[in-house]
Amino acid sequence: MDLPAQVRRLAAEDLGLTEVRVRLDRLLRAAVGYDMAAVSTLDPSTLLWTSCFVSGADAAGAADRERVLFDIEFRGTDVNGYRELAAAPVPVAGLHAATGGRISRAERHRELLHDLGVSDEARVMLRTRTGCWGSLTLYRTEPSPPFSPAELALLAEISGPAADLFRLTLLRAALAAPGDLTGPPGLLLVGPSGQTRTVTDDARRWLATLDDRDRLPSAVRAVAAAVRGGDGLARAALPARDGRWVVLHGSAAGDQTAVIVEGARPAVIGEVITRAYGLTPREREITELAAQGRTTRQMAARLGLSPFTVQDHLKATYAKIGVRSRAELVAALYTRHYSPRAAGRPSPYGWYLDDAVVT
Repeated sequence: MDLPAQVRRLAAEDLGLTEVRVRLDRLLRAAVGYDMAAVSTLDPSTLLWTSCFVSGADAAGAADRERVLFDIEFRGTDVNGYRELAAAPVPVAGLHAATGGRISRAERHRELLHDLGVSDEARVMLRTRTGCWGSLTLYRTEPSPPFSPAELALLAEISGPAADLFRLTLLRAALAAPGDLTGPPGLLLVGPSGQTRTVTDDARRWLATLDDRDRLPSAVRAVAAAVRGGDGLARAALPARDGRWVVLHGSAAGDQTAVIVEGARPAVIGEVITRAYGLTPREREITELAAQGRTTRQMAARLGLSPFTVQDHLKATYAKIGVRSRAELVAALYTRHYSPRAAGRPSPYGWYLDDAVVT
């Protein structure tokens, strides 16, 4: 079976995030082969890390290694940066290929990876049209050969399916903590013959935005049928009566099919950050784009502003957050807001389900 199909089959199993990453790691090791890996979830609005699963590496010294890698990444000057790849036509790159075989040109190799015996690194951004939901960082050590073009192409094929897998897994987690989210997802359980067995109150509210005649949209039955047919990532989007869009995600649940229903929403930077610094809506947009690595010109085109106006907003944002550059801005966001919540569960909306840390 091809690798993307295996990832879709993995999505059909009702697994938690840790088990999903363990199983994905096994699939990738069997298909591509590597010695160490970091499998991370990301906040799609800022591309900052919300959780990380590491395999094949000694746990001792992990915090120091992470600190070095993050420092280099936040500087934004190294080869194959995560933000650079997230916006690339193909969100996959090998370090050996990018440096023409001279991987010592990479800052992270000189400062960290050389001492770990790393001979090549492959980075994969898990991206769909709705955002970037995670990353894979795979390492080979001496005497293993570099990742081949065919292997990198294979990893590119699973970027979308793996992103959908993470998104679906996080949605399942969100169902268990509806009180921590605004407009939480709802759940329907559909039997083998297509009959609806259970509908949560949150699901009823979402379905009512589609049709006020108390009828089950045919898209629900279609998604459930697709799951029963083996599609572990079945999904449909429907326009609501109020102009919003509602998204249905299919998921196997024993002899039943679970259909998760939620409002389609853009990935937005956590409200807690806006509250903490008193950012205006425009400054919040600027912060989000800066964290994604967008240039001033790209921000201006995206927001319909002049580059000079974007610079003015950036300066105001820097002053409120207490930084002097974009690199310091991104580092401050992670250090002050994401890192302290590392023990919480990541949310499908780019924040955390357990938000017990007071900013």
